[in-house]
Amino acid sequence: MFMRSRSDLHAEGNNSRLTSRLSTAMFSSIILAFLVFCTSSTSVLAQSGARFGLEIDVQLRMANGHPGPRGVHITMESAEGGTEGDCQTSEGGKCELRPTSAGVYIVRLREPGYKEMSVRVELTAITRQFVTLELQPSDPGSQPRTTAPANSGNVSAAELNMPPKALAEFQKGQKAMEQKKMDEAISHLRKSVSQYDASPQSLLLLGSAYLEKQDWKQAQASLEKVIQLDPNLSDAYLELGAVYNQTKDYPKAETALTKGLQLSPDAAGGHYELAKTYWAMNRWQDAAPHASQAVANLPNLAPPHVLLGNIFLRRNDPQRALHEYQEYLRLDPNGSMAAGTREMVAKIEKSLNKK
Repeated sequence: MFMRSRSDLHAEGNNSRLTSRLSTAMFSSIILAFLVFCTSSTSVLAQSGARFGLEIDVQLRMANGHPGPRGVHITMESAEGGTEGDCQTSEGGKCELRPTSAGVYIVRLREPGYKEMSVRVELTAITRQFVTLELQPSDPGSQPRTTAPANSGNVSAAELNMPPKALAEFQKGQKAMEQKKMDEAISHLRKSVSQYDASPQSLLLLGSAYLEKQDWKQAQASLEKVIQLDPNLSDAYLELGAVYNQTKDYPKAETALTKGLQLSPDAAGGHYELAKTYWAMNRWQDAAPHASQAVANLPNLAPPHVLLGNIFLRRNDPQRALHEYQEYLRLDPNGSMAAGTREMVAKIEKSLNKK
């Protein structure tokens, strides 16, 4: 529904109030343009190659190849020095690190009785990386050393039980995903699944690859199978919700994204997808907190600023809307929405400057 009433516009940063009026035609054109964006644009998950923001997935292993223990402390440092975050491994030796900005990081393991281990991780061209760390005893004679395969990635206990050929194809597919070679990744992951179809991680990566290829039908099928195998895997629900957004099945998108966010409340990309869902359903009040959280947690991702700006317009707050549109242009001046956003910025500025 387009706003047709005239609105008082308040200038920020001084004590005087500047009152002007946005014309119905101007306001409607802004809302219409962004409604088209929110309901038909390519998923940010697919565009960015990241699922839900910057992330480093850590898999800890024992020297015999088994998953590491719970409670091991892992730190994340910037390449320039200084701790940027940490985590403790959960069951299966896994934990997640979430950097706040792109860059180069050092993931470090320090555990009494074991050698210090570190891995250099680049989060520049891509926004998700997988790291494997091995618990090697300080005394080499105290335990036989079995080195984990290079580039083995975030392999869960279930993957350790995969047949060798299926595991090899999974690892090749994972490496191709990291290199943005989606066709190659799909080929390897399909082979892995054909030989062992009980692996949620293999199917999740396959669904992610199809999502980035914008093959919504295949992505949906893969992700639905993931949920059947592991109903507590948040990424599967969040990516499935993104697929439903693309196919305009918004009630299903709301259900999937809500469940995913219950499992992973800090998933910024999931909040953005749910904000898009609510916006498309004309529930902008419900969209507002999710759009705000997406922008707060992913301030350098351009598209959420557009949606948040649109919500501010619905709130009759053109000054804050203008700020969000300008942020989009600063972050992505040549983006797909840049031309339309510049036009709308000019219209709002012209309206605000009227005496």
